Amino acid sequence: MQTAALIQQCLYGTDAERTQALSLMPDDDGDPIALLQSCIARKWEGRTPGLCLEDHFELPHLRRLYPDELLSFCVPDSYDAQTPVGLLVLLHGGGSGTPRDTAKSWLLQSEAPSSYHFGAPLAAHSFVSVAPSNLLRPTHQRWSNPESDAYLLGVVEEAAYRFNIDPNRVFLLGQSMGGYGACHIVQTLGDRFATVGSHAGAWFYGFWEGLHGVDFYNMHGAHDAVPGTRPRFTDVAFARLASAILSGHHLPHTYVEHQGGHSLGDPAARQACLDFLEYIKAKQRDPIPPRVVTASRKGAFSLYDSPHFFWVSIDETHFGTFELDHVETTEPQPSYCTTNFRHRTIRCQGGTVSAFNDGANTISIHTQNVYGLTIWLNPGMVDFDKPVRVVINGETRHDAPVQRSLITAIESFLRRRDPGMLFSAKLSFDLKVDDWTRIRSA
Repeated sequence: MQTAALIQQCLYGTDAERTQALSLMPDDDGDPIALLQSCIARKWEGRTPGLCLEDHFELPHLRRLYPDELLSFCVPDSYDAQTPVGLLVLLHGGGSGTPRDTAKSWLLQSEAPSSYHFGAPLAAHSFVSVAPSNLLRPTHQRWSNPESDAYLLGVVEEAAYRFNIDPNRVFLLGQSMGGYGACHIVQTLGDRFATVGSHAGAWFYGFWEGLHGVDFYNMHGAHDAVPGTRPRFTDVAFARLASAILSGHHLPHTYVEHQGGHSLGDPAARQACLDFLEYIKAKQRDPIPPRVVTASRKGAFSLYDSPHFFWVSIDETHFGTFELDHVETTEPQPSYCTTNFRHRTIRCQGGTVSAFNDGANTISIHTQNVYGLTIWLNPGMVDFDKPVRVVINGETRHDAPVQRSLITAIESFLRRRDPGMLFSAKLSFDLKVDDWTRIRSA
């Protein structure tokens, strides 16, 4: 079997097929990233501008996973399959009972726009828009869980299969329940998007110090909650607190507080989102930022394992804890008049990594409660013809050249299925402390 066929079997086959292909894979050390990118499935021909509403996944492995989910696309008149364009993923609001066909409302047009209806401005934009249905789960946090994270990566992969998408110009905008999702996704998948936009969202947990290299655009109405009509479960306090915490960490972000309410039918809310569409025209992701700060567990409403972020993977932690921000209300179901919001830091089981690439083949890392980690490398980060020095917690753990590997490039793709964030080498470190040896040498 030729190398290209083996690569495609790794990317799109079953677990058993992938294992078989890896066992036969020649470990090409030429340009494994370019070789892998040439094997990514694409079917760009025959895609015409306009609306494609409530379609299903075409990629077989995604159709098997999500046979009932619906994808609605808006392709601008200016689209040319020879030119890479941006992608905007739109997350709808609602709750546990919101039906799948709600998503397409983003792409429709109305003379009297209500909650969504951004059809005309999206059609006039230069990027492709996709509004996916949401996995039917019995919760108002349907965009804020690991299953939804994996699904959204699949949505982006499907869009890039159909259209010539620039992997570094993928954006996300969530409204209400979708804003909940944005506050979650910016923490767990923030490395996949050039900008994550939230309108009328909320959060309970935030590892906000981890947003180095992530662009967060947070919008909220000062009058989101309405006495006697809308309780405070998406109160502006959530957005204000997130902005204050990010400012305290000196992390660039955008906070827009308008004088409108919750619904995108409100003129002020609608204008905020139109301004967001203008803002993202010039934005682009850096897939290999010099500084990466990440935690082993993240999430806006519950904490989940979150091992990968940019070029760092946390492989194992021990039983210590780390700090993160928490917002709690004084009532389980926030009312308008009596609920107060309290911010405090809490401790969560897990570990953190802060890594810095100085651009001169030296990477410095500080860990907390981490037993094992992997750093992923590509030619944009280091010079493979020179030794790569890695210093962890003040100790030099590696100072030698690293080897490119096709298998490593495949492994890096499988982390996020992201053709714009691929790595051809990796270094894994076992940071377990041999306490018995340390005691004997003391």
